[in-house]
Formats: sequence, structure tokens, C-alpha cells
Amino acid sequence: MVSRPRLVVEVFEHVNFHGRKITLIESVPNTNLIGAQDVISSIKIYKGPGFNASPNYKAIFHEHVTFRGRQLVLAPGFYPNIHEIPYNFGDAISSVSFSPAAHPTPPEYGAVPVIIEIFSDIDYGGRRSTIMRDVSSMFEIGMNDTISSVRIQRGPSFPFSGCHIIFYEHVNFEGRRLNIDLNSREFQKAVRNLRSLPDSQSFSDIISSIKIVPSGVFKVLIVVSDNLTGEPAVLQSLPTLEGLEFHYTIVHINDNPDNRGDPQNAIKLSSVPLSDFDIIWFTWNGPGHDGEYFVEDADEEIKDFVRKGGIVWASAMDNNIVPADGVHHPEPVWRGDWLPVDRHPITVTNSNDSNVHITEDGQRTGMFTWPHKINVDNLVTDDHWVTDDPSYRKLAVREDNGDAVSILLQWGEGYYVGFAIDTRDAHRTAVAKPLIENTLCYLANLAWQTSPRQPLRGRYRSNRDTELIFQ
Repeated sequence: MVSRPRLVVEVFEHVNFHGRKITLIESVPNTNLIGAQDVISSIKIYKGPGFNASPNYKAIFHEHVTFRGRQLVLAPGFYPNIHEIPYNFGDAISSVSFSPAAHPTPPEYGAVPVIIEIFSDIDYGGRRSTIMRDVSSMFEIGMNDTISSVRIQRGPSFPFSGCHIIFYEHVNFEGRRLNIDLNSREFQKAVRNLRSLPDSQSFSDIISSIKIVPSGVFKVLIVVSDNLTGEPAVLQSLPTLEGLEFHYTIVHINDNPDNRGDPQNAIKLSSVPLSDFDIIWFTWNGPGHDGEYFVEDADEEIKDFVRKGGIVWASAMDNNIVPADGVHHPEPVWRGDWLPVDRHPITVTNSNDSNVHITEDGQRTGMFTWPHKINVDNLVTDDHWVTDDPSYRKLAVREDNGDAVSILLQWGEGYYVGFAIDTRDAHRTAVAKPLIENTLCYLANLAWQTSPRQPLRGRYRSNRDTELIFQ
């Protein structure tokens, strides 16, 4: 028992400090021990009698037991609803710790390209809510199918080339859409009455999700090791999408003609300056296949690229890779050191095509609905991901065993994203094309916020106005 606690924390079962209350003054490695596993919705944090001895003390709420997973770091104060923007951490707390050195979690707005005000009545009246990032379901903020007028203005990190705001008829960015653009010369747009739009665009009281698309130019490195894949041709046919512009560079990293390589043009990936790109796109079997591993020379460079804010995409990768020790193994061995497998273990297992289920995390990304609605069961899947590490978000899983078909991992400032999709022939590539388009849009949205090449990174981090907004 702490004799002079620095902080006194009250956690509540429901929002606005209602429901069962539990008081904490010391770390709890598993909230199940106190009957609060994944049920905390609001929090009060008081300065305790020992606070002056360490005035920077914070309470840290962890997503998983034993202080693992995502963290919500809070200073003394009242937090009436951690389900909603700005924190989105409700019913997700499995352990609690205290630290004098932790920095408070900023509101989870990320970068703020635009500020959207939505109103339940025309002429900007009635209930109002402010939106600064994608909302996959207006149910989350209690405004589903109730919006009659909107105002949009530049945010503190407005992109130089403008921004697209897309209002959708249904949740998860589906159904009819209403586009409103704010270009580089405009500071605000408003629609005082959504009923006044032409019949074909009437959107009064039907808006169920909102997507914010900052426009920009993105450099994509396409990495090819298996010449059967049709992804390079698809990607090069997509110089623009949803107001986004893409510039592509293709590199072949397999020089073995007996293993579908290109002996005339292949180079080592380590010879390519990865920092020149926003996105690295590993095509089907890109890192390695059929006993060979092609990125060993660049493993650390790839991880460093992501750690500094780059985005790596991976289509399906073969599970059968000869280990570096050269020793014969009776079973196929997967090598994936281009991922931080020492910190976040993951492997790939051999598998046949399977029906796929999109998870809630996957739906929130919009990767399967924007700009196209994807029927994932039409896709042909290949060897899939296997991991128990909770740091990997499973965006889509196999229906037969729940293993990951699509993953998302934040590493440092950047992200790894993958989908075990097969593009080894014209048919498979054709059915994968809509997902490839969606993925490009999603990766660009990530890269816009994280890539060191993007203007936002330096501007956002040093923008004092942004800091003031969040205080």
C-alpha cells in the first residue's frame, strides 16, 4: 500500500462518472483483479498527498494486461467519456500504472487538415458536433442521420494542395457520397441547408460516416521479386486517385531466372535510398519466395524507414524461405526480418484460398469500402499471417480459423500494412485491382501524416498554433 500516494484515480463503469466506481492509488497489472476489465468509460484523477514530491506524475492506462499494448496517459483532471473523440479508449483498459516521466496522450485527432462542424438543424442550429478526423460511424458521436447543415474550415495542418471531405450515406464509408472540396485558396465552406441541394445530392438527415482526404503527391517504390505478379502494371495505371497523385519507381530484387527473377535488371534493395519514398509496396511474394529471401541486405533499412514515418505495404509473402544458417529444416521456415519480428513476433503459414471476414478495425480504416466496396470473397488469398502479438491489428481474418489475412502494425512513426492477396496471373490481378486502388488511398492517408517527405511532418510538429488548439 502506498503511504502517500501521488495520484488518486477514480474509474467509472459508465460515461459522465456514473455506474460502479473503483479508486486506485497504485499500479494494477490486471484490471480483472479489481472487477474492471475492459469496462472503464470515465475517469477522475486527483493530486494525492505526495504529488508535490513528483509534480509530473501521470496515470497510464494500458490496453492489455501487464502494462502492454496501446497507452492512454492522463494528467490530473476529469475525463467524462473516454469512448469518444478525443481519446477513443473506452472499455479497452486492462492494466493501470503510474509514471513521473510519461508525456500526456494528446487528443487522438492526429493531424488536423480541416475542422468540420455538423448541426442537427438548418442554418447551423440545434445540436452541434465538431469533427477533426474520419468518423466511420456517426453513431459513435450520437449524430447518425440527423445532420441538416455543415461548416468546414481550414485546420492547423491544412495541406497546401487542398482537402476533400466526403459525406457518406451509410456507416463505414458506404453508399451514396457527397463531396465537398476546400482548395488551396479557400478558407471555409458551408452548406446552410442540406435539403437545398439538388435532388440527386440531397443529403439532409442521412449522413452516417465522414472521410477526410488531404490531397498530395506520394512517391511509391514498387518492389518485385516474382515476375508473375500483375501488381506493377496496375499500380502504374493509377497516377491519380481521389485527388491524390502517385509517382512510381519499380525495382527488381531477384536476379535468379530459375526462380522467376530478372537477371538483366535486378539490383539489391540496399542500393535504393528508401528515404526518397513515402510508401514501399512489396508486390506478391516480394520479400521472398520458393526458398529464397531477397531483402536480407535491407532488413534494417526497411525497419528504419518505417520507424521514421514511412509506410510499408506487403501483398502475400511465401512461407518457404531457407533460413540464414543454411541448415536443412524438415518444415518450411519463414523469414521476415524486414518486420520487427524480434519485438513483435509474426510468421507466415502455407494456406489455400479462404473466405474472409473484415474485422471492426478493418471497417474503420475504410480500406475495404473507399473508394470501392470490396467483396473480399472474390479475392484470391495466399499464405497468411499468424501471430498472437496484440500489437498487430487484424484488419481481415480467415473465416475458417480466424488467422490474419490483413494486418496493421505501427512501428515508431510509421506503419506496416499487409493483405495476403494473390496476383500471380491476369485473373487474380483483375479481381484484386479495386483493393489495390483502395489500399493506395489508405496508405496515402497514413503517409500524409507520418512520412518525413510530406510537408506536414515538419510543419505539424513545430506548429505552435496546433499545440494551443490541443491544450
